[in-house]
Amino acid sequence: MLGTPAVAMADPVADLLRRVLPHGSDARRFEWRVEPAGESDAAIGQGSAETFTLSCDGRRVRVSGTTTIAVTTGINWYLQHYAGIDISWNSPTAVLPDSLPPCAAETHTASVPWRYYLNFCTHSYSMAFWGWDRWQQELDWMALHGVNMPLAIVGMESVWREVLMHDYGYRGLDAVNRFVTGSAYYGWFFMNNLTAWGGPQPRSWYRQREALARRIFRRMKAFGMQPVVPGYVGMVPRDFLAEAAPTKVAAWKPEDIVDGGVWCSFTRPAFVDNTARLQEFATRYYAAFERLYGDVCDTRFYAIDPFHEGGVPAGVGDAQASVRAMWQALTAYDPAAVWVAQHWQDNPKPLLTHAIPRGRLIILDLHGDNNADTECSGHHTTVEGEAHDWVWGQVSNFGGNVGLFGRMNRLIHCFYAARDGAAANHLVGIGALPEGIENNPVLYDLLYALPWTTTDYTQTTWLRDYVRMRYGLRPDGSDTAQRCAYDTLLAAWKRLAATVYNCPNDQQQGTTESVLLMRPSLTPGAVSSWASSTWNWDFGELRAALREFLSVAEVMTMSGAGRHTAAEDNYRCDLVELTRQVLADYGKQLLEEIAAAKAGSESVVGSAAVSEMPSAQELAERFLNLILDQDRLLGTRVELRLGRWTAMARALGRTTAERDLYERNARMILTTWGNRAQCEAGGLHDYANREWQGLLRAYYYPRWRAFFEAGCTPLPWFDRFEWPFATDLREIFSPEPVGDEITIARELYHKYL
Repeated sequence: MLGTPAVAMADPVADLLRRVLPHGSDARRFEWRVEPAGESDAAIGQGSAETFTLSCDGRRVRVSGTTTIAVTTGINWYLQHYAGIDISWNSPTAVLPDSLPPCAAETHTASVPWRYYLNFCTHSYSMAFWGWDRWQQELDWMALHGVNMPLAIVGMESVWREVLMHDYGYRGLDAVNRFVTGSAYYGWFFMNNLTAWGGPQPRSWYRQREALARRIFRRMKAFGMQPVVPGYVGMVPRDFLAEAAPTKVAAWKPEDIVDGGVWCSFTRPAFVDNTARLQEFATRYYAAFERLYGDVCDTRFYAIDPFHEGGVPAGVGDAQASVRAMWQALTAYDPAAVWVAQHWQDNPKPLLTHAIPRGRLIILDLHGDNNADTECSGHHTTVEGEAHDWVWGQVSNFGGNVGLFGRMNRLIHCFYAARDGAAANHLVGIGALPEGIENNPVLYDLLYALPWTTTDYTQTTWLRDYVRMRYGLRPDGSDTAQRCAYDTLLAAWKRLAATVYNCPNDQQQGTTESVLLMRPSLTPGAVSSWASSTWNWDFGELRAALREFLSVAEVMTMSGAGRHTAAEDNYRCDLVELTRQVLADYGKQLLEEIAAAKAGSESVVGSAAVSEMPSAQELAERFLNLILDQDRLLGTRVELRLGRWTAMARALGRTTAERDLYERNARMILTTWGNRAQCEAGGLHDYANREWQGLLRAYYYPRWRAFFEAGCTPLPWFDRFEWPFATDLREIFSPEPVGDEITIARELYHKYL
């Protein structure tokens, strides 16, 4: 996009500080300035090296940077590394200590120009129902963490409404809605995987999201972020020629459009298999984007994955010619455009990478930590064999599943190795590309710190810094209790880093899912179809870490100098997450005991040993109680309540019908994903499982109780439990947290462990 002028925030840094540090005069204790570097060395698709310098004399923090994002990153560096404040999803605001920890002037330069953020799926699994307040919080988080290249897809459905109705004469919104999906499914709609499901969207939705998109783009522009927006991927509605005005498609022929096939039992859009018609539609698509957002969006980056997962549709005559047509249309609209493609599975294929010049394509490597990548895969080259630019990335979360998971050591070493070889491998960025967020914040703090380090982190040095910043503890201070708490929590984090944050299974996609969420079986396994869950850690180590966490509760909740509301909330949040993980591990052991007791009772009935052991029925009741207790634990945290998710969805509706539509989307995406075909044959059931309060009690528990009552035999889960939950909205779930995290965590530790 050409970046036409727009009204910007008067001072985006000042406004950010007032939101993040809203107490008293805290925000005014920072001084900053932006001192732009020369841009003569900035090539297309590249950014100038960004630098920030910070210092503190005990009264004022002074930060200067070459860009606004460099300044906000410097502010966060001080908050984390000196003030002991970690602005996180669960703690978006903080209070500065009365006496600011001093620091001598230090300068940090980004080792890569781009810090990418988000996945198409994130917008559906985590962000589908956000309003401006939540988006504003996330944009502040991005700015503080140095993100300057976020994926932005909010409001892009309005571009499709505009091009179909304005440019091709669709007669009304009903016809558009036979193509555009519902609110929770845009991630896959824009990736050319499915259409229509989850709708039809009311007219108010388009107006609302268009207005929200404009606010998001304005804020990104004020911060100096370059959003990645969906480019045209060659798709059209299957009924396009029937719905478009005849005069608008007079040059089109039926054979210009081919069947897009299926994806996980969903119908994919049709594909334009005529390069002239493809360029025509693309031109109008970009014109529609310009009309809607051209005055507020400033970018050169366009996400285009025409053959993602579904592959090249059968019937496409020359896929590479189609890619060239997309490229020609894009560069006709924006001569400086940079194509952004996802490296996922075997995409992008040479038919795409060989069609785009070097320096005009950036590949997002989603496999970075899985495959221990230090360079992009060999087939991602130009036709001459030269490597394209790429971003080292980690996905880390699939479906928004809840669980402790990561490959921390690999993240550190592989990024640094890729950085050191950047001249040859053309690394230009680092990125977090999770399918769901608001989990495992340690990975994100680490990832976005790596490009700015003056001394390379090791896992050991990172954990020392993280415990200090996350919990506001000073190991070198005069407070003995704080020093002991720091040592104890550091010991706990070392256990976590050696176990759940050190996944050795390259094939495992995200967290090891909790057996409490499984479609019932006596054999512990994955909850969703592609999870390949493995329990590759010592359960005793996590229990020891939990004991250590619980032992410092009094220190972490006492008020006084050096204590911050953010630090205490971070502790409470992490305590609940760790307790949840330990109880989920225990659930796996308990399920194995149930299976053994059931098998043993059938083979050695009447023996003295068996009579002293709990029966399978007693163990099953204990398992069911565990689910309800886990539900109660998670209910202490607002971010772990189903009611928060459904309340956000309902808040977007103006009428009861609209509110119900959005809540059905919210429930469906977490449970059945689609209807029977997608849930069963498509393998999507429980893909986005969440160990959340409300879901445990109302969705997972009834399946397990019915299973045990039926003698541990499978039942028709979809018909009896899953589809009814997704579509029956009689129960409203509360977003309000209930109970004290520490009290309940202690109670459950003693009850089960």
